[in-house]
Amino acid sequence: MIIHKIHFLNFCCLCLIFSGCRNTTGDVLVIKLEDGKKVTPIIYGWHYEEIGMIGEGGLYAEMVRNRGLEEANPPMGLEEVNGAYLNVPDPHANNPRKKPYRINPLVGWDVLTKGDEQIKISLDSVYPLNENNPHSLKVEVFGHNTGRETGACVFNSGFFGMSLVNRCTYRLSFYARADNFSGPLKVYLSDSTGAELSNLAEISGLGKEWKKFEVEFTAMSSQSDAVLLFMPSAPGTLWLDMVSLFPGDTWDNGRSVFRSDIMQNLADYAPEFIRFPGGCIVHGVNVETMYYWKTTIGDISQRPGAWSKWEPHYRTDGLGYHEFYELCEYLGADAMYVAPSGMVCMEWVFQDGESDHYFHPEVNVQFFVQDALDAIEYAIGPADSEWGSKRAANGHPAPFPLKYIEIGNEDFGPLYYQYYDTFYRAIKERYPDLKIIANSIIGNTPDRTDKRKRLPEFKDPATLEIFDEHFYKDIPWLLDNIEKFDRYKRPGPDLFIGELGIRGEHPQDVLGEAIFLLNMERNADLNPMMADRPLMRNWDFVNEGINPLYFHTNDKSFKTFNYYMSKLFRDNKTNVYYSSEHLNDGVNPGYSEDYLFTSAGRDPETGELVLKVVNLSAEKRKVVISPGIKFKAEALITVLSAPEGQQNTPEDMNAVVPLVTKRTLRFPARQEISPKSLTIFRFSLPEGS
Repeated sequence: MIIHKIHFLNFCCLCLIFSGCRNTTGDVLVIKLEDGKKVTPIIYGWHYEEIGMIGEGGLYAEMVRNRGLEEANPPMGLEEVNGAYLNVPDPHANNPRKKPYRINPLVGWDVLTKGDEQIKISLDSVYPLNENNPHSLKVEVFGHNTGRETGACVFNSGFFGMSLVNRCTYRLSFYARADNFSGPLKVYLSDSTGAELSNLAEISGLGKEWKKFEVEFTAMSSQSDAVLLFMPSAPGTLWLDMVSLFPGDTWDNGRSVFRSDIMQNLADYAPEFIRFPGGCIVHGVNVETMYYWKTTIGDISQRPGAWSKWEPHYRTDGLGYHEFYELCEYLGADAMYVAPSGMVCMEWVFQDGESDHYFHPEVNVQFFVQDALDAIEYAIGPADSEWGSKRAANGHPAPFPLKYIEIGNEDFGPLYYQYYDTFYRAIKERYPDLKIIANSIIGNTPDRTDKRKRLPEFKDPATLEIFDEHFYKDIPWLLDNIEKFDRYKRPGPDLFIGELGIRGEHPQDVLGEAIFLLNMERNADLNPMMADRPLMRNWDFVNEGINPLYFHTNDKSFKTFNYYMSKLFRDNKTNVYYSSEHLNDGVNPGYSEDYLFTSAGRDPETGELVLKVVNLSAEKRKVVISPGIKFKAEALITVLSAPEGQQNTPEDMNAVVPLVTKRTLRFPARQEISPKSLTIFRFSLPEGS
């Protein structure tokens, strides 16, 4: 478990008292206590999508990569000719996601030999374990003295090595069969040279038919680059499939599939909901690659896994539909299931000119409606219903915490508006208490940035409860759209930001998202929800090229600047909003990187005033904080800054953490705002204010 340090410094600061704050020269942060309005605190959750080894090689504690030998499976339904996929727009365009999928089918697997004996591995599909897992690892061993003396063996190195903790147990299960192999097959955890790092198990009884074997290891030392090693003790041929290794200390005392250190960091945030399974994984790139939840439940050896649009392009679905709900329960979060609407990724279908008309594959929308209804029944239906009984059979007779259903991901246009209406009415008829979410248009043109322009095009705008808006923009766009939500028509659907990405050099990217949240707080009468992303990434896989809330390696999990920013908003909600602004010599200087962005409100539990200030610039700023009245208060001041773009890394996981101080402030109060920072002031107002 990683614990960050927050320092509390207690001291008093004598402050100059200013009268007539609106006439004060210099920078003043004005809080207009006479201009308050009741609002709904933002609901903070996460967007979970399998990308960048967030689950595979991360939260999902499986230690074996390519356990079922299916990772090289091509995307279903995509035909390739002359190095390009057919029937997709611009297949030769400079878009790496449209390049045909290529990966070594034996990724994760290799051989080790010390002597003259030989061992050969290859992908085999002659005698599959089952129809959902057609490939296996064929191991051919040559010679008469193969064994410990020569070190002829096959091993799996996991996700950038396997992490072992001294005296921790590890549970191995695998399927095997053999031909002219008398055995035994020796199995243990080792280093890269074959030296033992655990007890050794001898597996015998391999025959012509597939048979499942289970072994428990105990690590004899701690190691971050261990491997799982199979050493045949005699010549012959054998096959391995669904080779799975889990640490014994997974979350919930080994009863879950989740890595404990990562889960502890997730639990520290306490998300209010989780959006799953995406993202583009929902709609895929064709009908065949959409998310079909029914293939992701039950015995892992029967789950086919799937090609994905996102790297590393294959998911085992070990963290499937059922495990998603378990994750929500462990974290105390509501579940938001994003159901395929029957439409595929807009980027992968042809478009009629510049219109919103896309040539989607013809589907029976009722199939997808029924699939969504079945998914809901699995989650919250009675234990004696068709799909509720399957949930109970999978170990969870009680309903799961499903609260939201989103219809499609980034789907829009005339076809979507028809489909949405069909979904909405079918779901509401059976599950009137579920909250249903509609998609908005995507794109970067000004026409498509106005997300709500097409609300009247829905078949019945009255069915729009929550509207999901995605924004991937830069700092200049943000500064030009500070008052975007102010112009939204009231009443209207609730505001949901299902995905947000503000581009810029670190930490301006994250601080830009903080400014976006300030704008949502100002418009919290829209009942806003925020699904933060990117949630996690494997540090070794992405090579630092992104700024998620969490990073992990195979033996570490740590929080980032993005985490702390989001968590500070999560922990400093307000239900009364006061107008506030940055004035310079009594005038609003205009929105730029030199402007100090603010949000002020009342904490619904403590009644304290909460003032958030974002400074994008690289300069320290001296300001006067003026609530318009004179008083003295004990203030809790939290500062999150990243000087010179400093970030947390595996070598220094706490390089950037919030600094918390307590001070006595006399208002109007002079303060310094750190460069490139989010600063939060909390203090009590005089009675009657």
